[in-house]
Amino acid sequence: MKKHIGRSGAKDKKKAAAAAKEPQTWEEYMEGERYATGEKARRYYEKAGDMYHKAHRLNPQDADIIYNLGRILYILVDFTFSPCQKLSLLNASILRFRKALNYDPDNADSLFNLGQAMATHADLIQDHTEDEEHDHDHGESAENSTGVDNPEEQAAIELQEAVALFERCFVLQQRDLFEAVQLAHPTEEADKVEKPEGLAEQEQRELSAQAGVLIDTLISTSQALTSLAFSVEDPLRAKDYYKQGIDKLEIALGVAGDRLLWPQEDEDEKKKGKGRDLDAASSTLSLLGDDEMDGEIAPAVRPVSVFREAEPSSETVKKAEKLCDIHLQYSNLLSSQSDRSFQDTGKINEDLYEASLRHLDIVLGQQPRHVEALCDKGDMLGSWAQGLVAYVIDTGADSENGADSEVTAWDSASNVALAEAPKREVASARSQASLSKRIWQLFALATRSFLSALEVEPQNTSILEKLGDIHWTRSRLGSAVAVKNRAQLLNNANVYYRYAWESCRETGAGGGAAGAGGASNGGQDSVDEEQRLEILLSWAQVLRAMPGRQEDVLRVLKQWKRYGGTKQMLKDLIEGHASDILQEDFLEFALDLVRKGL
Repeated sequence: MKKHIGRSGAKDKKKAAAAAKEPQTWEEYMEGERYATGEKARRYYEKAGDMYHKAHRLNPQDADIIYNLGRILYILVDFTFSPCQKLSLLNASILRFRKALNYDPDNADSLFNLGQAMATHADLIQDHTEDEEHDHDHGESAENSTGVDNPEEQAAIELQEAVALFERCFVLQQRDLFEAVQLAHPTEEADKVEKPEGLAEQEQRELSAQAGVLIDTLISTSQALTSLAFSVEDPLRAKDYYKQGIDKLEIALGVAGDRLLWPQEDEDEKKKGKGRDLDAASSTLSLLGDDEMDGEIAPAVRPVSVFREAEPSSETVKKAEKLCDIHLQYSNLLSSQSDRSFQDTGKINEDLYEASLRHLDIVLGQQPRHVEALCDKGDMLGSWAQGLVAYVIDTGADSENGADSEVTAWDSASNVALAEAPKREVASARSQASLSKRIWQLFALATRSFLSALEVEPQNTSILEKLGDIHWTRSRLGSAVAVKNRAQLLNNANVYYRYAWESCRETGAGGGAAGAGGASNGGQDSVDEEQRLEILLSWAQVLRAMPGRQEDVLRVLKQWKRYGGTKQMLKDLIEGHASDILQEDFLEFALDLVRKGL
């Protein structure tokens, strides 16, 4: 919280005391939404939930009360980091949404939120089993169970239900939007009457809001289809789900391009040249010159935000914002598709990566400070580079001579590349550069993207951790430029992990991931216990690779143990759950120290 300079402390205390009025109504307790994240917002939501519980006991068949109780429980999922508590809250929320639909089957809000809760639940159960839940706290998970023991199969069933719920919601919302358009823009001459200016503006705001909600539903459907495509075993089914997800986004782009829904923004969009023009997006791979390819690595510095102004808020749903949301999901879908393609074929589909990045470039061309897009871009570039590294290791390719035979082309006719694609021609632009140079370039661009995100949110723990990860990864490359810069890369990784640790100690428990809501709290995102422990292990691993830092390694590992690290955690990581960052030799080293009484 900012301190006010030059004010009397006594006056401030009087004002604070006068302002500390306890909320009395549901509406006042729902003011927690003003704070978005943090302890105050959580307390407000919990109080609102208590009031809805009391109201539900008085009127157990009121669909609105049941729905709002489910909504509160779903919101509270973001304020807890225990997987057990998350799953328990989700089960209780799902139960309330189902009951609300029993009393009001065509309520679009209940359909949408139940779909969201089911999709979130499906994502969580693939990492954490239902047996871990504390169901007695919030609700009965048995009523939500699919009866399937395999988490992946259960997740697929839940995602299919989520898609069906979103489809039902879309039909209702589309009907309501069509009726609203007919009223606002009648086609029959007899129905056309002169409207007061204020009424016309109000109708336009309502149209834009309804169009925005419809786009949100289409995006959520695409997200569920993307998760479903990646989780199913059959490549042909996966291909079909990805295609369905793309179709939803194409419909969303059509809604965003309807002049009747966004007339006041059409001219602005034309001037900016944005929208769905992928060719207008900058070429990501052309951003680095030869001087940067071979230049020295800049040392890490303490992050300070270069952005000071606050963005004005508006109640009007903006077409540009919805276009950004669509392109973000388009990028996420193509990213998932590229990963699935590699999983099914063992080949790297670079055109899928480039297509995904072009969608992110559209977002960043419109909103250069969009932290989520910047982090997604860094993740995408890093994944692309790591895929090429894995290819070099697995095939023994001569990375310095540009061996490129197993890098495949994208079947642009179908936008799907799950089957084996034709081999890339040697004359392609990317094939002219050696693999080692391309790998270095991609990692350099990923680093730049994360640094740009850090300028917007300098206290975001997740971004700081990503920067530590990518510098550590680059330090392990075998190319000449990587060897030349290894000492500086290790030092930078050490610095960023230290900053990440300092940041998560300051923020404590709370909500958010990189790019998701951090700005509302000065760029600080709170992290869970698992991430804190991961940061400490990663930091210790880097220190172990630096000469003369053994005492620091022991100090950090002792902190890791003090904050809840155990032998079993290390064993689990060694037995196949290790990340791309934590290496098995380091985990064995740490486990040996713990066994000896660290």
